[in-house]
Amino acid sequence: MTIQAIKNHATYKAVLKDSFGGVMYNVANAEKYSPEGVKQVLTLWDRLTENQKGVAGGIMKGTINFLKEEF
Repeated sequence: MTIQAIKNHATYKAVLKDSFGGVMYNVANAEKYSPEGVKQVLTLWDRLTENQKGVAGGIMKGTINFLKEEF
């Protein structure tokens, strides 16, 4: 599993688009994201090694945290 798989996921891209590149998570409407898509992104994340998660970058980590909090 790679970080690129998460970056290529449609739900991940939609969250980034809605949050203006990861800056405004508090205005994103989480209900509009497919629960199945969110589950897929979080499953991909959970499959990453701790090293992969560590180098993922702040925007990706923020997106993951947003999805975990909202779902």
